[in-house]
Amino acid sequence: MKTLRHNKRFALWQLLLLSVVAPVLLALLLLPARAIATTTDVAMLQLLWVTLVAQYAGQRWAIISTFSSVLLLNLLFVEPYYTLFVHQGDYVITFVVMLLLGIFIARLSGRLRLELARAKKYMRQRQLLNNKTRQAKLQAELEHSRAMMLRSLSHDLRTPLATIMGASSMLADDELSLSEAQIREQANNIYQQSSLLSQHFDKVMELSRVQQMQSSMKIEPVAVSDIISAAIARRAPVLAEQSFAIELADTECAADATLLEIALANMLENAVKHGQQPVRIAFSNCNGQCSLSVSNATTARATAQRDSGTGLGTAICQAVMHLHAGQFTTETNAASEHFIARLSWPHTTTAGAKRG
Repeated sequence: MKTLRHNKRFALWQLLLLSVVAPVLLALLLLPARAIATTTDVAMLQLLWVTLVAQYAGQRWAIISTFSSVLLLNLLFVEPYYTLFVHQGDYVITFVVMLLLGIFIARLSGRLRLELARAKKYMRQRQLLNNKTRQAKLQAELEHSRAMMLRSLSHDLRTPLATIMGASSMLADDELSLSEAQIREQANNIYQQSSLLSQHFDKVMELSRVQQMQSSMKIEPVAVSDIISAAIARRAPVLAEQSFAIELADTECAADATLLEIALANMLENAVKHGQQPVRIAFSNCNGQCSLSVSNATTARATAQRDSGTGLGTAICQAVMHLHAGQFTTETNAASEHFIARLSWPHTTTAGAKRG
């Protein structure tokens, strides 16, 4: 018979405290505000706790915490109170959405923890060949990468989660008399934000792929025009109808084609979403230093919304440049009001070289 494995960092009683007892205490603390707090307010606070449990305790315990939170929400904050009976069927929508979001967060965290475990395994193998200084550096990079991914997830998931919960709450509220058009609008909001969550999950997969390629990447001569075409095709739904101004001072560079394509695709997507047409793509190879930049005009408001260092797109570009011993930078030209994102890495002519 299978038993529930517990996280090695915590004792079983501590995990039960985090995933079962703590949600009860949180619900009791919120109980005095039941008259003024909506079920959406309570659900968002409960999902915040689920996120913390997922980060520190793991996927299984986050799912347990999600079920506990949904039951407590029904028991204490939905009439009739102190029963699990739901006399308003529309509240089922809120419960289902909250449950799905909690499971989604738990699965994302589980994926991140799996990638962290793989990275640690790789690091242990590398320790046999490296000295203590190198080991310490790898550990620092690993922890930084994990923290960056968690911050990115928190940043990118906050808005769609809030929108989905708000829309589902409106549909479930019997006191609101919504027209058919308003119902369709809120249903469309839920669909659009769910699609956005799916896109974020795809980016997590891209970032995982970038990190997994650390030991197998190939530095070889590639045509810059091919990289640009492949990057646009990768984000075809967003970029297919856009106009681009391409300026190539050189036609070839030395890089891992797949990684460079992934980074450029994220730069182009960000430029199109937050700036104006046309988007300028420029490449040069000067004094042994390759530079691939994406820029376009933008307003001051749009600049503030740009992916300024906390999004998954930025994390992916930084990871790609780290593997190329280069850097990813962004800047705003105050005179022309152009936002510029740039990949810079040293040129090497060693075809087929592997970075390990």
